[in-house]
Amino acid sequence: MELTTLRIFPSREQRRHVLSVLRSVQGPTAIKPGCRCCRIYEEDGHDEAILYMECWDSEEDFERHIRSDMYRRVLEAMELSGRPPELKVHRITESRGIELIGALRGGG
Repeated sequence: MELTTLRIFPSREQRRHVLSVLRSVQGPTAIKPGCRCCRIYEEDGHDEAILYMECWDSEEDFERHIRSDMYRRVLEAMELSGRPPELKVHRITESRGIELIGALRGGG
């Protein structure tokens, strides 16, 4: 599984445009084969960053998406960041849920 997180730091003037661009990508991306989720979050506080997140079933699905014309819009949004955007790609080999918390807290 591939999880990407992108933090963009737009100026107040560019914020709406960045959100508009990312929202135009979100729906079409979410229905692509292999996409588990595509989310946009607005951070509150000092940075007021926009967080764009995608999760893909496989490396192949992720790479196909990165090469797509649609991903150019994400790159456009990145260019509107007031400081260098933070992009991270996480390769996940295992996911665990609330049962892990229970086990670690002694509930078996």
